[in-house]
Amino acid sequence: GESSDSDDSDEEMEDNDAKAPQAMDTNVGFDWDGVQPKTSKQRGDESSSDDDSSDSSDDESDDEDTSFKSSHKARKKAAAKKREEEEISRREAALADGTADQNPETAADFERLVAGNPNSSELWIKYMAFHLSLADMDSARNVANRAFERIEFRQEGEKLNVWTALLTLELKYGNEKSLQQTVDRACQHNNPKQVYMRVCELLDKEVDAAASSIGSSDLDSATTRADAMFTKMCKKFKSKKSVWIAHFKYLFKGSRHDEAHKLLKRSLQSLPSYKHVETMSKFAQLEFELGSPERGRTIYNGLLEKHPKRMDLLFVNIDKEVKIGDISKARALFESVVNPVASGKKFNFSDKQMKSLFKKWYRVEEEHGDSNSQDRVKEEARKFVANSTARKTH
Repeated sequence: GESSDSDDSDEEMEDNDAKAPQAMDTNVGFDWDGVQPKTSKQRGDESSSDDDSSDSSDDESDDEDTSFKSSHKARKKAAAKKREEEEISRREAALADGTADQNPETAADFERLVAGNPNSSELWIKYMAFHLSLADMDSARNVANRAFERIEFRQEGEKLNVWTALLTLELKYGNEKSLQQTVDRACQHNNPKQVYMRVCELLDKEVDAAASSIGSSDLDSATTRADAMFTKMCKKFKSKKSVWIAHFKYLFKGSRHDEAHKLLKRSLQSLPSYKHVETMSKFAQLEFELGSPERGRTIYNGLLEKHPKRMDLLFVNIDKEVKIGDISKARALFESVVNPVASGKKFNFSDKQMKSLFKKWYRVEEEHGDSNSQDRVKEEARKFVANSTARKTH
């Protein structure tokens, strides 16, 4: 079965068109503390002293004694062996004092760690990143596949984390076919809607990264790719409001307001009617945050007229007005409830709900008003209690 609507979040990644077998970008969608494994370049730097010592031999004349050459070669060999022994001693010491577990540097280190804690998605993902640092994508994929077999089936969140890392890897280094194959495989083993939500998040972040790169030519291709996946997700899970809301947000972030409004109409045609109010409320919130507050107000006005008992909608509307700094609009909403005749609006709230409303109003005035505005709320609350008591006695 599919889980309740929710959003998941993962970290972004950047493209790296590595042609030669150089170190790949090891960010596969997650942040972690600790030292990143050494890249092949760093490992090369450590052995560069060998080259330095050999440079001096280039200056020797051709007629040098062969015995000198052989002794020089022997010295180099002995020095290399000594370094190798020192490295082995260092690794043995690291294993003995536990520092190898904190900063794994070899495949053997990672194998020992995942054997001891096979349910940790973080360890498996770090192991994948280690192989990427060596430009070995096939090994990184193999590690992911082993993780799916080793992590207990109850640990759904841990498995989904590794799937997300594998999807990120395919997004960066694979092609459209390998990405879609991985999406399809992930859907067979996880909640399919959550898989598509994760993929769309990754593609959304790819668009953000391309948009923030000055002069980037990748924005069009990243947008086309993300558009297609969001559209596919909404078609595939058209009865789920969270997929439509994710698509709204993606369009608002790109200042594509007209497209977002057309999508809202399409979503209301696809969603069951009992999800319409919540979907429209979320859309109105996005208008306040990323679009036009005036359009957001229009939506809330319509919702509150149709649902005069929904104080939760009124409170979200008030919170959005306060957040954008329009305290006068927030006060007008409170006023419209306590003076319905003057406002022309008719709410239908219980005494218990009204108590919550006065508390909220007073908190707003404590933060943004003064003693006079706070006294006003107290006076309105007293009047309401007196009128309510009078109604009940008659």
